[in-house]
Amino acid sequence: MADWAGLPRELILSLAERMGSLEEFIVFGAVCKSWRSVATKENYFTCELGPKHQVPLLILPQEKGAATRKCYNLKKRKICQLNLSELEDKLFLSSLGWLLTVSKKDLKFCLIHPLNHARIELPRPVPNMAPSLLSNFSIRKFVLSTSPSWTSNFIVMVYQSQTVSFCRPGHSEHWISVCLHTPGILNDLTYYEGQLYAVNYYGHVFICDIEDPKQAEVRIVAPQFPKEYLGPMMQIKVAYLVESAGDLLVVLCFFNPKTKFHATTGCRVFKVPFSDGSSWLDSEVKNLGNRSLFLCRNASSFSVEASDCSGWKPNCIYFMNNKRASLRVDMDMGIFNMDDGQIERPFDNSFNICYKGRNYETSHLWIEPSF
Repeated sequence: MADWAGLPRELILSLAERMGSLEEFIVFGAVCKSWRSVATKENYFTCELGPKHQVPLLILPQEKGAATRKCYNLKKRKICQLNLSELEDKLFLSSLGWLLTVSKKDLKFCLIHPLNHARIELPRPVPNMAPSLLSNFSIRKFVLSTSPSWTSNFIVMVYQSQTVSFCRPGHSEHWISVCLHTPGILNDLTYYEGQLYAVNYYGHVFICDIEDPKQAEVRIVAPQFPKEYLGPMMQIKVAYLVESAGDLLVVLCFFNPKTKFHATTGCRVFKVPFSDGSSWLDSEVKNLGNRSLFLCRNASSFSVEASDCSGWKPNCIYFMNNKRASLRVDMDMGIFNMDDGQIERPFDNSFNICYKGRNYETSHLWIEPSF
């Protein structure tokens, strides 16, 4: 019988470098102790392992109570199965590669890594949250200040009904709630360079200072998006915040109210916060270079570098603009090409047709590649 554990370390590292995705890299490390000693975070981000393995996963809607989840791998262009029994009978959202799960029975909150199944218990309950209100409509966003994979000093934030609740696992046993007095309902939040940013449906961008919950301050760093820039019959469908190559970007997705199901018809990208004297037009980003943006209503958006063999296109926006699967409405997902302004909807019909006769929890969910 072959002694796989006794292979030279250099050979094991060479084998690890041949793994085609992050999930394969993690499975590789589960073979035995000597292979696990090679499949580390440090090796993942050295010898150009990291960029090659950063393949976004798309979790597909699943029937209630299912222990496994179907996921689409962009690089392999095929659907795979992930054992995610931790999600059974729970609501979940994503940020920085981690899942926030919420039990509908007892409102228990937990962080789960979908690939290595690391688990972090969170305080409970979130203030002002009742089981009757628990849905992916009441919890609009989940944000991590930094990845728990790299540090124990991180903040977990959830947004619901103009209120941000946050906790510091391991440092506090309670959630703290802060009411954000902003115009309109917020579409998205993100943590960027030590500050919490938010954007609403109108395009206002805010910095939210929540250090003192009793005196939370909201400062506008980009005004409302001018209606005259929308174009005839165009409206903002959803606004996203995403960090890309060190910059904070706002992505506005547009639709025509006369189109069927209000499907997305275009996207525009802007760099924020605005510098002194600049405007929306001055801050517009026309080219993302070799990076792609992945936008999702139920997850923190992210950007990933593309290459010839990555499986996704550079200078494109992969959007998923439904919050949950509908029995009546087709999925509004596709790829917006920044070069020509065209939208492709290349995914198989099972990705974007109505899920008739089935009972689904949430819509599709982009998962950021994260160790």
